[in-house]
Amino acid sequence: MAANNTLIISGIKSSDLIIGQHITFIVTLSSSENIAMKKKVTIKEGHSENIKFDHDSVDLSYEPGNHTATATFGFKILPNAINNPNISFEVDTNATAGGVNFHSKSFSDKAKTAIVDIKKPMDISINKNADLVIGQHVSFTVTLSSDKPISLAANITISNKSPNIQFDQPSANLGYDPTFKHANAKLGFTVLEGTTDNSEIKFNVDTTATSGGAAFSSVLFQGTANEIDKKSLSLFITNPVLKTVLPEGGPISETNNFTPITATLKSTSGKSLAYTPVFITSTVSHKMTDFKFKKADETTNINLEKIGPSEGLMLTSDSTGLVKFYLYPKLSEIAILTLRTIILNDVADVLAKQIIYAVNYKDPGYMDSIGYPTIDGFTMGDLSADQGIREFYTMVSSYDQAAVNDAILFFVDGEYTGHSVHLHNLSEQLDQYNIPLPYSIFKENKSSQFSYAAVKTSGDIFYSEVLTLNYIGGIPYEPDPGVKRKFNPCIVHTSLGVGPDNIIPSGMGNYINYGAIMKYPGYPHRGIFIEIVRSDPKFINLPEGTKAVPLDIKDITLIMYINSDGNSFQKPYTQQIKLADIGGPGNKNSIFFHIPYNDIVNIHGNGYIYFDYQFYQDDKLEHGAIWNSSIETVPVPGE
Repeated sequence: MAANNTLIISGIKSSDLIIGQHITFIVTLSSSENIAMKKKVTIKEGHSENIKFDHDSVDLSYEPGNHTATATFGFKILPNAINNPNISFEVDTNATAGGVNFHSKSFSDKAKTAIVDIKKPMDISINKNADLVIGQHVSFTVTLSSDKPISLAANITISNKSPNIQFDQPSANLGYDPTFKHANAKLGFTVLEGTTDNSEIKFNVDTTATSGGAAFSSVLFQGTANEIDKKSLSLFITNPVLKTVLPEGGPISETNNFTPITATLKSTSGKSLAYTPVFITSTVSHKMTDFKFKKADETTNINLEKIGPSEGLMLTSDSTGLVKFYLYPKLSEIAILTLRTIILNDVADVLAKQIIYAVNYKDPGYMDSIGYPTIDGFTMGDLSADQGIREFYTMVSSYDQAAVNDAILFFVDGEYTGHSVHLHNLSEQLDQYNIPLPYSIFKENKSSQFSYAAVKTSGDIFYSEVLTLNYIGGIPYEPDPGVKRKFNPCIVHTSLGVGPDNIIPSGMGNYINYGAIMKYPGYPHRGIFIEIVRSDPKFINLPEGTKAVPLDIKDITLIMYINSDGNSFQKPYTQQIKLADIGGPGNKNSIFFHIPYNDIVNIHGNGYIYFDYQFYQDDKLEHGAIWNSSIETVPVPGE
C-alpha cells in the first residue's frame, strides 16, 4: 500500500495578516511511513512581493518514530504594501516517505491595514488549535468579559465551519452573572465519521453582544481531525498500590502516598495529539469520589465533573500529547479503582494498564486470617541470605475466597513492600514456594513483621497472620546488578548546598564523613543533598551511562543503600526539595532530594554507600548509573 503523505500549513490567522506585522507559521509533514531524514521545506519562487521571509528554506525537525516532521517559518508583511494586498506563497519539500513525494501546498489570503482595535475579548474553553478525534463529541464554553455591562438577550453564533463537523445547535443564548459584566454560553459539536485523518477543522465563534458600544472579537478555531490509536489511551499507573489510614490511625498524609498517572495520545499514523480532550472515570460508578486528584503541577486540585452516569475528570493533553495527573487516597478505608479513558460519543473506552489499590495491613488474628506466611527453609528466629542469593521464596496458602485476578500484596511492619502477585492459576500459584521476594525488604538485625493481604476486584480484602523474624544479613544492600543503566549517576552534595564547590566525589576511598552532614553556622541544613541532572532531549543520544535525564521527566525515585558493621539498610525517596528551599546556587533544571541527618548519621565500621535512581519513560522503567563511596558519620564529641 502506498504511503499516505500529507503536508499542511498551520498557525496563520486571517486576523493576524496586518501590514507591517511579522507572521510565524508551521509546516507539518505526516505519513504512515517513515519520513526521510535530513530534509528541508522550501518556499518556492514566485511568492508575493509584499512579503519577506526570514529564511527561504528550513531543516525539518522530526518527532519520535519519524512519522511526523515540522518546519517553522516566518515572514513580514512589508510596510509599503498597499491596503488589502494579496498574500500568497507555496511551500514544497524534498522529503519523501515510503518512496512517495509530498505534494506542495499553497497559501493565499489578504492583508489589511492596522487599525485601533476597540473590540472586547471573547474566549473559548478549548485550545484554538486542538487535535480532535474523528467521531468525538466536543463541548466548550464561550466566555465574554468586560468592564462595562454586556448587552442583554444576546447570543453566540457559529460561522465559516468546515464541512467535517456538526454543531448540536447553530447558536446559544448567553447567561449573565449578577453584574452583567461577564457572560457565557455552552456549545458542542461532533467531528463527523468518515472525516479524513489529519484534515483541518475550522470555525468562527461570534456574538451579537456588545459592551459600552463596542463589539466582541470573533474567535477562530483551527484544529485537526485525527484517527485515534486506541492503545495510546490506556493510562499508566506509576505506583498502583497506595496506603490508606485506618479510622484509628489519624488523617491521611499526601507525602509519599500518591501516584502519577500518564498517557501519551497518538493518532494511528503516530502523530502526537496536542490539546485533545478526554474523559477519565472508573469502571464502577461513583468510585472516583474516594480519591483526590491534582494537575501535573502537583498543586492545583482537579474537580470531578458528572458526565453521563458517573463522575470523572475532563482533561486535555499538553502540546506533546501527554495527559498527566496525580491521584491521592482520600478516605480512611480500603478502596480499589480501575480507571478508564473515554473519547466521548462512544469513540473509545480503554482501561488503564493497572488497577489502583489503596490498602494497608492490619493483623486479623487467627480466626479471621487467611493463613500464615512461610518462607522456604525458615521456621522461626533468624533469617539469613545464605550463599549470597538475593531472593527468598515464600508461599501463599489456599484460602476459601481465592479467585483468579486476586492481588496478593506483601507487607513488612505494616508497610507495603512494593511487591505483589496477581493470581491467574490457583493450582500453580497457591500452596507452593514459587513467589520470589528480595531479602532487602527487611532491615538487618531488626525484628520484622512479614505478612500479606489478598485484595479482590470487588474491594474486599483478607489478611494473613504475621510472621515475626530477625533478618541477620548475608547479602549486602546494593543496586540490582542485572538492570541496564542508561543515565548519568546522581551528584552528591554536602549539607552546605548544591553549588559546584560542595560535591562529594564518587568512588570507594572517598568518604561521606560527619563533616559532610553536619550543620554549619550560617547554613540552614543538616544531612546531604542528591542532585539528578536533567537536560534537553537533543543531548540524550549519548553512550549509555552518560545521558542526562530528559527535562520532561519529573517523577523520580532515589534509592539509598548503606552497609556497615553497625547499621545496614536501603531506603527509597520520592519527596523532592526545591532549589529555593535549599538556598544558594544550583542548576535550575536539576531534580534535588534531601537525605535527612537522622537517616545517615552514626554509620560506622567498614561503611559503604550506594545511590541509584529510577523513573518511567513511555511506561518503561529506566535506571541511573550507580554512585558509591565509603561512609563514616559518627558525630564528633560534643555534637
